[in-house]
Amino acid sequence: MMDNKTILQIVMLQSAIDLCCQPDDFRSLQNKVVISSENAEARKYLTLPFFCHLVSYGNNIVASVDTSVVDIVDSYINKFEVGHCFETPNLYVLNQALVKHGMQVCFMEEYFLPDLEQLTLLPCDYDLKILKPDDLTDLYITE
Repeated sequence: MMDNKTILQIVMLQSAIDLCCQPDDFRSLQNKVVISSENAEARKYLTLPFFCHLVSYGNNIVASVDTSVVDIVDSYINKFEVGHCFETPNLYVLNQALVKHGMQVCFMEEYFLPDLEQLTLLPCDYDLKILKPDDLTDLYITE
């Protein structure tokens, strides 16, 4: 049976693979900068290695970066509080430093994990059915 702790362990493990660090790095109270590299086990849609990728699960920031910006990113993530590193105007500081390397701040994503203790089954007046590819073939028409 899945619980909140297990879900968090799974996502931290995948993030560690993606960022080239250890899962426990996300539990540390100290920020960490690691060198990004390709990894066949990383999520397939990621373009690795990262130039600068910051991840936080609330305790600290793990930054997976190119060797050319280690000092810049280390200085940045240790200058502001963890949550404030992901907000403007502080992001402009990082952006100005990255522009000098031909890069800039781009995607900002927030992911949320379910709290299994808060989820409840809701009533539904409709029959639910899982559709498979063969169930959808009649919906495609050629003209």
